[in-house]
Amino acid sequence: MSDVPMLELLTLLLPVAAASGWYAAARHHGRNLSAGLNDGLQRAYQTPTDTAIGARADEAFHLLRQIADSSAKTLELQLALGGLLRRSGELSKAIELHERLHSQPQMSDEQLHAIRFELGMDYLSAGLLDRAETVFAGLTATASHGKASLQQMLAIYQSEKDWVRAAECARSLKKFDAGQRNATLAHLLCEQAESAIARGETVAAHAHLQQALAEDPRCVRATLLKSRLALQRQQWAEAGTLLRSVEFQNPAFLPEVIGQLRLCHASLRDMDGYLTYLDYVYQRYRTEAAALLLADELAQREGAPAAASYLTGLLSERSSLNLIRRTLHYAGAATCIDGDCLSILRRCLTALDGLASRHPGYGCVQCGYECRELHWHCPTCRAWETIQPADPGVGFSGKTPATTPS
Repeated sequence: MSDVPMLELLTLLLPVAAASGWYAAARHHGRNLSAGLNDGLQRAYQTPTDTAIGARADEAFHLLRQIADSSAKTLELQLALGGLLRRSGELSKAIELHERLHSQPQMSDEQLHAIRFELGMDYLSAGLLDRAETVFAGLTATASHGKASLQQMLAIYQSEKDWVRAAECARSLKKFDAGQRNATLAHLLCEQAESAIARGETVAAHAHLQQALAEDPRCVRATLLKSRLALQRQQWAEAGTLLRSVEFQNPAFLPEVIGQLRLCHASLRDMDGYLTYLDYVYQRYRTEAAALLLADELAQREGAPAAASYLTGLLSERSSLNLIRRTLHYAGAATCIDGDCLSILRRCLTALDGLASRHPGYGCVQCGYECRELHWHCPTCRAWETIQPADPGVGFSGKTPATTPS
């Protein structure tokens, strides 16, 4: 490549790369676009509009088509341009560029691996999943792109809900993170367990859940699924033990547990133990759901005045919409109120119910996504087990688990 086209290409690409963040990433990895890059030019195009970025990338693309040069000197620039074209939605041009690069002679294995990976990303962005999978599968054994290719294949299989092949990818990725708990693999095994449960194959489901807990001893989902199987078998003591063990995995999920525990204690005729546990959970973690359930139990046992008194005591320590609602409910039931005051109280409760109904209930601790029911896989950030109950006492961040009893 002559100096003039090279400088022209640099002039086109530098502001685009700087705007996209690629230039900073390249410097971070110790790479240089050229020894003669002009700092003033970079500053001049630090924040171009999307239209300007697209125009410059397009112009650079057409310039590269006219230049027959496969040297390492220009390969990084061309790969950068291909990535920019892909991110700007110019997928056909990105694919053409990377396919043309791949067909050029005198490329080293490392260069070919880099080109193939970018081509796989093009196919993935274009929705050509079979092609992308084929490209990534051919790179899994490479040192430079093995991990990244497995990660992309894992994402493809998860999007297709192919839990078996996704789990195989997750197992292959373990060699890159030896010794780390594998939350992703645990959830993929839980997905297989759920499918087995739906087919009535409880033995296979139990095996998957045991494997999940071996991969990640803190997998709440696996424990809840095991407790579901125990409840179906009416093995109340086993189910209760499993449900209580969630505290030692992630106490943020206790609101999901304490309601189910009532059935275990009631079946074992140990309601005193249930009340004791609810009080413990509230005192230890300030889990509001435990306090509300305890108030309901007191109302059944001793009447509305006892429940109102208990909740009023809590309001002196802390306040929340749910505590106020339930306190007013039991206070109204415990007090003789004339017609006008009772009407006002009911209107207030209705208004509070409306406010409470707007509460999301669950939120992702990683990206902030909010929802009204529990999802184990966040649809926004694609992370596993980051969505937690939005209990005011625990929030979205959880609490430090208590020490597992010996």
